[in-house]
Amino acid sequence: MFNIELDLPSGKKIRIPELCNRDYLVIIKFCENKDYYGLDNIFNKLFFTTDLDIIDRFFILIYVRMVFVGGELSLTSSKDINVKMKLGNILDNLIANYADRERQITHNNIHVCVGIPVGSYFNTIDQLYISAIKSVQLISDDRSVKVDFSTLTNEEKEEVLSQLPSEIFVKLQTYITELTNSVIDITLIEQNDAIGLTEAKVSILGNSIMYFICTIYSYDLIAFYETLYHYNHFVSNGSGDFFELTFNEVTLMLNMHAERIKKENEEARKREYK
Repeated sequence: MFNIELDLPSGKKIRIPELCNRDYLVIIKFCENKDYYGLDNIFNKLFFTTDLDIIDRFFILIYVRMVFVGGELSLTSSKDINVKMKLGNILDNLIANYADRERQITHNNIHVCVGIPVGSYFNTIDQLYISAIKSVQLISDDRSVKVDFSTLTNEEKEEVLSQLPSEIFVKLQTYITELTNSVIDITLIEQNDAIGLTEAKVSILGNSIMYFICTIYSYDLIAFYETLYHYNHFVSNGSGDFFELTFNEVTLMLNMHAERIKKENEEARKREYK
């Protein structure tokens, strides 16, 4: 399967497989039902490794939408003016404003490394807190034991946390509050009074990221199946490769087909008038 190496805001590298129409249809169905938990699960299956923080994940999903579905969003202002928003601008903002915010929380001989939460959708505030923990280390006079949280299941994480004193959780809550105040919101739409656009932002820490992702991946199911019909009927002659291609590729070939038909019709009209 074709994939692309991608440099993430955190400095990590990852290879991203292309989003074929088979998987895109599943994503559209989750979006249609506003099933954010299911949507998060399919993205985890397709693109993410367990150690990626929420900013890296947001970056990946914007990139995938831009490359394999389309790089622009069409917006209508309060004055009924159509405006195009480039998704690449969001990627630039994420890179420019990324900062490593790892910190050590300590209590007696317990050292907890925390940072930007790992994940993209959180069912509870406790889940958000847990996702901010990178590792737990117990240091004694004769040995040191360190547990990397990215390698643990949710059940194993809860077991480790159940052994920690309450003072650690108080400090963790303080860290999350400070992180929320320090991590910038990403501006999606710049305010423009002349055309009636109001500023729109998304909070990096929280589920508003997944709500926005659901919005930009959403596509009318009837229109999707109409695209499938037109491609199979007019372009591929029923070859059945639609679901192996990306939505961008299908759109490109349908546009090429439309251009060819347009030229043929123009040539036919010219011959009629000769």
